[in-house]
Amino acid sequence: MPPRQIKAFYFIVVDDDTGAFTVEGPMADDTQWTHAVHLAQEAGRRVRCSSAEYPSADAAAADWLRAYGGTQRPSGSIVHRAQAAL
Repeated sequence: MPPRQIKAFYFIVVDDDTGAFTVEGPMADDTQWTHAVHLAQEAGRRVRCSSAEYPSADAAAADWLRAYGGTQRPSGSIVHRAQAAL
C-alpha cells in the first residue's frame, strides 16, 4: 500500500465582532489553531474558523473576500496557535 499523502490546506480565522479574518497556513494539521479558536470562544470572543485547500494564501483570501467580505488582517492577529500549545 502506498503511503498516504497529506494535502496542505489553509485555515481561515474570523472575528465576528470586527468582520476581520486571517489566513493561516499552509498546514497539514490544524489542531493547535482549532484549540486557539476554542480558547478564544471560551473567553467570550466571537471567533470561528474554517479550512479548505487553496493553491496559495492569496487565493484563499481572495475567495473569502469574494464570498463573505470583511477585512484581512495579518496572520496570527486574531488568535495565535502558540497561545494554545497543547
